[in-house]
Amino acid sequence: MIPNVFHFIFGLEKKFGNKPFSIFHYLAIKSVLINNNPDKICFYYKYEPYGIWWDKIKGSIEKISVSVPRKIFGNKLYHYAHKSDVLRLLILIKFGGIYLDMDTICIQSFSSLLNHQCVMGEERFQGNVCGLCNAVILSTKESEFLRSWIDTYRYFRSTGYDRYWGEHSVKIPLLLARKIPEKIHIETDRSFFYPSYTEEDLERLFVKCENFPNAFLFHLWESKSYEKYLLNLSEEYIKSVDTSYNSIARRYF
Repeated sequence: MIPNVFHFIFGLEKKFGNKPFSIFHYLAIKSVLINNNPDKICFYYKYEPYGIWWDKIKGSIEKISVSVPRKIFGNKLYHYAHKSDVLRLLILIKFGGIYLDMDTICIQSFSSLLNHQCVMGEERFQGNVCGLCNAVILSTKESEFLRSWIDTYRYFRSTGYDRYWGEHSVKIPLLLARKIPEKIHIETDRSFFYPSYTEEDLERLFVKCENFPNAFLFHLWESKSYEKYLLNLSEEYIKSVDTSYNSIARRYF
């Protein structure tokens, strides 16, 4: 069984990439507490967050200060996102459990998925599967799939936002799943990553109000949605304006 333990990573760089701990980060954790009754929630950080929303949730988590990975198999990790990619795999291999990005919000329990060795979800672009997204990973301790995945970092070659940006975080897990399908269970994009990150789909999350009955969670695609939808998000707005995201988020106040 996959342990009912959740892992979040935040604050690997000073000033948090100019995206401080905010209401949607609070809701990522609070929605796990409400929907999944976790044995514990582990929160890994280099620089501890601060502010009203952090103060509201920090008593419900286990805070763990970490050293940020700088290299993997001798290959330099230039971008904080790639450092986080490596860190999440190392954590899951050592402890097992459920890793979630901080720009997620749970809708229902993951209990039906915990009897697999490893679980990931499809990422689609324009209807086509382009990889398995590492924003959501469920795994047992010492998962064979994750150990095979981390081993591919011997060939890591991205230096930031370049042509290899998503190679090890999205494309390689899909290629690996095709080689050892018995080591992983794959959910369709409807479980974790739908709506997607196109502007049309972001409007379905943050402007329109729709139901997504097959979703375990929403992934908010922070890199695409922050300035327009997340930066000025408030409790008052969530409670008063009907959108797909708000209709879920208001449950957790």
